[in-house]
Amino acid sequence: MKEKLFKENYEEIEVPKDDVYKAIRNGIQKANDCNLKQGKIVSRTRKFIISSAAAVTLLSSSFIVPSASHVMADVPLVGKLYSNFNDLVGRELASQQLITQLNEKASSEGINVMITSSYYDGAVLGVTFDVTGDVKEDQNGQLSGLYEIFNGDETISESHEIVYMQQTDNGYTGQIQLHYPEDQLPADTTFPLEFFKIGEKEGVWKFDVPIKQLPHEVLNVDKESDNQDGNIRVHFDSIIAGRASTAINYTATFPATGKNNQVRLEAYDDQGNRVNISMDGIDLEKTQVNNQVIVKGRSIIPHELKGETSYIKIHPKVALTGKDPNNPLELKSIKINLNK
Repeated sequence: MKEKLFKENYEEIEVPKDDVYKAIRNGIQKANDCNLKQGKIVSRTRKFIISSAAAVTLLSSSFIVPSASHVMADVPLVGKLYSNFNDLVGRELASQQLITQLNEKASSEGINVMITSSYYDGAVLGVTFDVTGDVKEDQNGQLSGLYEIFNGDETISESHEIVYMQQTDNGYTGQIQLHYPEDQLPADTTFPLEFFKIGEKEGVWKFDVPIKQLPHEVLNVDKESDNQDGNIRVHFDSIIAGRASTAINYTATFPATGKNNQVRLEAYDDQGNRVNISMDGIDLEKTQVNNQVIVKGRSIIPHELKGETSYIKIHPKVALTGKDPNNPLELKSIKINLNK
C-alpha cells in the first residue's frame, strides 16, 4: 500500500467546484480503462483524486427514506453472493447463518438501490446491495457506482470508493467490505452509506445501514517492538477475535518528519505458515505530540485465528517517508499467545 504514503499530498489538492463532475467522470473512465475485474475497487491513488472531487456539494435529488427489517439470513443465495465477490469473512459468516438480511431502498433518477444484507464482525463490516431501473453500463460492459461512507470523513482513508457490480436476472448486485474506522467498537450502530453516481447517472441514494456487533473477544497484548535508535516504535495493544475475522490493534510512534510512515505486518502461525492479512496499515487516529507522531492503527486477517493456532508471530515493518516503500525498515519480531 505504498500509495498511502502520498495520501496527505493528494488531500491538499484543490479541485475547482465547476469541474467536480468532470473529474468524477474522468476518474471512473480511468478505472474502466484499467480493465479491473468486477467487484474490485480502484487503487488508492485514484481514490484520493476522486475523494478531492467528491468533497464538494453534490447535486440535490429526491430520495426515498429507507426502512429496515431485520432477520438473520438463512438463504444459500446470500452466502453465494459473498463468495462471488471473494469476501472470505462474509462467506464464513453466511455458513454460520450470521448475516443480517435487510430491505432498505432508496430511489433517484429512475434507479433503485436496495441494501440486502450486512454483517459486523469484530472490526470488519460488509454490505450487499441490488440495483435496478434505468441504468447504463460503460463501454466495457460493466456497471460501476461511486459512493462514500461515514459522510465522506476525510480522516478515513477509504471514505470514497468505486465499486463494480455483477449482472443478475433482475438487474445488478454489488458488495462492499470495509473496516470500522474507530478505535472503540460499538455493539449496535449504523453507518452512513451514500451513492452519488451509478453508471452514467448522478443522484442521491442515501442509507443509514444498521449493524449489530457479533460476539467477539478482545485479547490484551501489551508488547512492543522498536528499531535500534528507539525513535520508531510499534506497540501492540490488543487483538479482536471475531467469528470470522481477526483484527490486530497497535500504536506506532514516529518522529514528526515521518508522519506519513506506514506500518506493515507480516504474520505466521505456530506451524510457520504465512497468515493472510487482507487490510494492512489502517490508520485510525493520528496525533502529534511535540516532535513525535502517534498513530493508532489496525490490520485485519480475514478469518478466525484463535483456535486455529496457539500463537501468532508478527514481523513489523515500516515503510519510511521518502524511502523506497519496497524496502521497509524491519523491526524485531514478537510472538503473541492466543490461548489466554
